[in-house]
Amino acid sequence: MESGNSNMIKKRINVPGILFISLFFICTFVFFSIFYEYHIYFIEQLQVFLLTFSHFVGYLHKPAFLSSYLGDFLTQFYYLIGGGAIVITVTLIMLWLSAGLLFKKLSNRSLPFLLPLIPVVFSWIALCDPAFPVSNVIAIIISVLCTLIYISINSGKSRIIFGIIMTGLLYIATGSSFYILTVTAICYELFRSGNLSFKPQIIIYLVIMLCAPILFSLGLRGTYLLTSKQALTYLSDLTKNAGYIQFLPLISLIVTVLAAFLPIKRITRRINSSLLLAFQLIILASVLIPGILHVADFTMEKILRLDYEANHNRWDKVYDLSRKYGMHNNLSAYYTNIALSKFGVMPDELMEHYQPATAGLFLPVNANQNYLTIVLSNEVYWQLGDLNASQHSAMLGTIFSPRAQNSRLMKRLVEINIVNGQYDVAGKFITILEKTMFHKKWASDRRKYLFNEAECAGSKWITEKRAIIPVRDLLKKGNDYLTTLRMLADNHSENRMAIDYLLCYHLLAKDIRSFAEDFNKYYSAGNMLLPKIYQEALLIWITSGAGNYKDYEKFGFSPVIMKDMAEYTKIFEENEGKGYALQQKYGKTYWFYYHFATIKTK
Repeated sequence: MESGNSNMIKKRINVPGILFISLFFICTFVFFSIFYEYHIYFIEQLQVFLLTFSHFVGYLHKPAFLSSYLGDFLTQFYYLIGGGAIVITVTLIMLWLSAGLLFKKLSNRSLPFLLPLIPVVFSWIALCDPAFPVSNVIAIIISVLCTLIYISINSGKSRIIFGIIMTGLLYIATGSSFYILTVTAICYELFRSGNLSFKPQIIIYLVIMLCAPILFSLGLRGTYLLTSKQALTYLSDLTKNAGYIQFLPLISLIVTVLAAFLPIKRITRRINSSLLLAFQLIILASVLIPGILHVADFTMEKILRLDYEANHNRWDKVYDLSRKYGMHNNLSAYYTNIALSKFGVMPDELMEHYQPATAGLFLPVNANQNYLTIVLSNEVYWQLGDLNASQHSAMLGTIFSPRAQNSRLMKRLVEINIVNGQYDVAGKFITILEKTMFHKKWASDRRKYLFNEAECAGSKWITEKRAIIPVRDLLKKGNDYLTTLRMLADNHSENRMAIDYLLCYHLLAKDIRSFAEDFNKYYSAGNMLLPKIYQEALLIWITSGAGNYKDYEKFGFSPVIMKDMAEYTKIFEENEGKGYALQQKYGKTYWFYYHFATIKTK
């Protein structure tokens, strides 16, 4: 008898399915902890979550207050190594369990084992978009749990009253995820419930369940300051104008709910269990893999890693990663050039890396840029020593962040105001950060510098920045880079980073005349050998007849470079200015850039 029971238990356990589910969630953790790690860190920076009652009350000003609050609370843990991956994996496991329980209750029979994974797969795909926060998945889970309570109520009248009231409350608590309860309730009363005796009652209830939450959400649009479309499709404050990707988890769960009412067992009974499992795996894989490749931005992941290392002042890592990645875009060039200048090799190695003209030196702040560019734009000004420009960019980056919050930029504002001696302003930001879970230690450590010049004088990062702050500032346009660089060079002739940026800016703009003028004004190296790109540019200036070699005799010129210049000129003339004959040997010289790089202007 015991042997028979043991065999029955073994038959009920779907070992291949359990193994696949386990492997699936292990892969989820690995993906977000290794392959999407730096997106996770960046998402955490897009909020300043305060552990205060007033901060909680602020969530009541928009729909989905409960899911948004819980999601943002958990998003704090993205700050920790592996924290974001754990949060996302556990959240998706909860979605799978709750969805599986709902499908089982609705069908009253066995369903395909992997059916509850469908909304999980689409949630994974959507979470690859930074505009889709984990709070949206939590909203679905809360709605599913409320739906489970609904179908567990035996009394028809009590269930109807609960359904009508709960859909409205769900909108306030979870946003448009209330549709899960609405659709499930309608289908449940049509196909599963035997408590409603008369068809007119069913029709009236269906109309109420369909119209009441819609009218309720539209009625609150004025309170929440939303358009009608936003009110009906509200997911979270990050996704007020959501695209189809953001709705896939919600839609997929509703579709699978509808599938739970279909006679699936009659179909699956005729199919071999192993073939059925294989078929399900193929379907899930054919959705998950293309979905991730479509939504996930692995190039941006590399850029965000450069940003992460830069934010932690690990410029050696930025330098090494730049060489490793070899990316061709403005953002990677931006961090590469800062790293080159930090190590003093910018004029020697500039042409070794991709250079999108001057767009790789500064990130413009204007109406045509997305919030990411504006958020990152302050770093170069901070490194150059123009703290007012850095503060301006940091403030704009905070304003244009999705919810006008950014913990990383708030830290930068603390640092800027400490260096500038604006301790009252720095203190206000420190007080805010001290109310967070993971930034309070950093903030408390900075409080010791407030109104304490002795402490500031003993801090290397403060004294180094104060040494290059312009003594005389001036009014200038936000993106007037040349005025900024000349101001820095005029104030501190020892600010080699600013001088290199100024001269390289001219070279990348192919403005040899301005380069020569500012070189003569700001550059002083005695009899030292000039950096490679400066030698190459000056040779163009001299050979063009605009400059006199005697003016530059005090600087060292490499015989090798002078020889290469003669050979380059010879090949250039022999091939009538065609670049293919020069690219292999001289493709990374300034001469080649000067002759063949195309500068596009908008």
